[in-house]
Amino acid sequence: MPPDESPPTPNPLKIAFTYDSCSDWIARGYSPGQCAEFQDDATIEGIAASLRKLGTVEMVGGVKSLAKRLVSSQPDWDLVFNFCEGYGTLGREAQVPALLEAWGIPFTFSDSATLALCMDKAKTKVSKQQSAGLEMNEIDYPHSPHCDSLDSYPLFVKPASVSTGIGISRINKVHDREQLAHIVEEITKQYPTQTVLIERFLGGREFTVGIIGTGTASYVIGVRELHKWSQNPQYVDMDLSDDIAHAAGEVALKAWKLLECRDGGRVDIRHDKMGLGAVPNFIEVNPLAGLTPNWSDLPELAKANGTNFDRLLELMISSALKRRI
Repeated sequence: MPPDESPPTPNPLKIAFTYDSCSDWIARGYSPGQCAEFQDDATIEGIAASLRKLGTVEMVGGVKSLAKRLVSSQPDWDLVFNFCEGYGTLGREAQVPALLEAWGIPFTFSDSATLALCMDKAKTKVSKQQSAGLEMNEIDYPHSPHCDSLDSYPLFVKPASVSTGIGISRINKVHDREQLAHIVEEITKQYPTQTVLIERFLGGREFTVGIIGTGTASYVIGVRELHKWSQNPQYVDMDLSDDIAHAAGEVALKAWKLLECRDGGRVDIRHDKMGLGAVPNFIEVNPLAGLTPNWSDLPELAKANGTNFDRLLELMISSALKRRI
């Protein structure tokens, strides 16, 4: 259902807001590097300010604060706006959803199973590649007995289970075995608990696609082309009627539905080559996308197509409320 036809959320709502505050984690002794995936205070307050326009907001915080709140008394929340990244495990983004599922409390965004799966980029591709009919680049691991199957360069090497963009720079693209060995060693040192993922490099145009909704009600809210590797990185928002944008959106929607993502997020798409005949390939999905107002891709994609930040959150909450029993 497009944004202008989505029903308004009932007012006023009782909303609990779960999040991981970077400043809170640093105050507890964690380094800025360990907190790189968490939200700054401005982002948290920006989201909270929009949520307050829909009703009352209880600022809960992270998973341990949520656990204490749940055992102290049964909350009367209409839903939880979940923006927790979690910490320490591969399934960290699933920690809060798993608790809320156990308590039977509705929440925004994907369930624990989807969030745990999507954190591992390799497992996401392997588990869905054959059944999906999605085009995606070949993958392997440094110590796999089949590692030599990717015997043509360039290749792309990255940590398998960090948030979008973390651990990625120009050096991740390798042209020979020597470079491959070097970057595998560097990633292993920097992310010792991570699996290293080796992929066939896709040399075409790159896009990120914003999606709103769940299942058959999902739709593309915006497509932007990324020029991240130029000297001055640029982000170009595309007309949704453009054939290339439409094709990228179709692949993104297919992946979104197949992985059973919910309410709102992003899917990254890249062409296998430049020019005519280029095929859009699924790269990864971000089911818990950044929501920094006037900065993160999803809010900017929405804004470029006429949906402001307040309305974006309302659309995602409206999608989540449909799951209330």
